[in-house]
Amino acid sequence: MANTIYNVALIGCGSMGAAHLDDIRFMENICVKCVCDLNIETAERFKRLYHADYADTDFRISVSREDIDIVIICTYPSTHLEVLRECINNSKHVVCEKPISDNLENGKEAVKLIRENPQCKVLIGYILRHNDTYNKVAEMIQNDAIGKPVVMRMTQNHHTMNWDKYLHLIKDTSPILDCGVHYIDVMRWFTGEDIVEVSGIGARTEADVPESTYNYGLITAKLSGGSIAYYEAGWSNTISAENVKEFVGPKGRIRIVLQMNRNENSEEGD
Repeated sequence: MANTIYNVALIGCGSMGAAHLDDIRFMENICVKCVCDLNIETAERFKRLYHADYADTDFRISVSREDIDIVIICTYPSTHLEVLRECINNSKHVVCEKPISDNLENGKEAVKLIRENPQCKVLIGYILRHNDTYNKVAEMIQNDAIGKPVVMRMTQNHHTMNWDKYLHLIKDTSPILDCGVHYIDVMRWFTGEDIVEVSGIGARTEADVPESTYNYGLITAKLSGGSIAYYEAGWSNTISAENVKEFVGPKGRIRIVLQMNRNENSEEGD
């Protein structure tokens, strides 16, 4: 119903939490009711900034409030399953940042939990599915604009200005897992094909990256219809920032260029 007001709780007051609240704070049917972070000073700052009623450090308290309808989960991936379970136990609808979890076992458990509780609507943050530009490219490829097979070239490297921020995330999940989930989805979505082969490499180019993970990675994939793809992601103090999204077929190619990188037509699309 158009006049229904939805009360929202945010779990995790970091940069992605701010991005979510910035997008919804002025919607007429949304009320930012509660913000939660392990750091009470951060939570209190978000409370003031977004005019929330409550600031907590325990997500269980936030999620259990009777006046909360929707919970936005913006914590590290390793905590997603725990917070998601608490949300569903309290009959809350959920928007959860991607990736759904930090490993396959927890990811499967999260999917099982969601399917067993259809009364709770859960959306994982695959934002490209709601992006006009990506939807247009998907439509063009599916309508045979460039033909098949499709070669998909995708790179998203970050020259880090705040290394500590990225290092904390790397300790929880790798760049390929954190960002690559979008582009694995793009590979299957754009072509309508399934991935049948995948390989990857990774490297530690920063001394403080734990030996169990990496800050630069590259994966290649072969799809069931003969299309192929690669995705490259690196976060480091020395790599150059780069964003490549190009799709090549026998009839032509399509390249997605960020609005800020265009010399013309910068008013159109994002």
